[in-house]
Amino acid sequence: MGRINPYWSKEQWRSMLHEHLRLLTKEVSSRLAKNYAENIAINDQIEPQALMMADVMTNGIVQQFPSAFQH
Repeated sequence: MGRINPYWSKEQWRSMLHEHLRLLTKEVSSRLAKNYAENIAINDQIEPQALMMADVMTNGIVQQFPSAFQH
């Protein structure tokens, strides 16, 4: 991801994706173990983390193609 847009950091994407995979792994493990309270708590962490990744992606796209986002 960091290579296709000059406004995205390779290291930032690597860090965000590793964190996302870590949280998803914990979420799946807790669900398989039928630990639903933990599963919900982890899901509550995943949502804002995923939204933050979406913000980073959106900001990079807007910076790369500013004319497409001007009124």
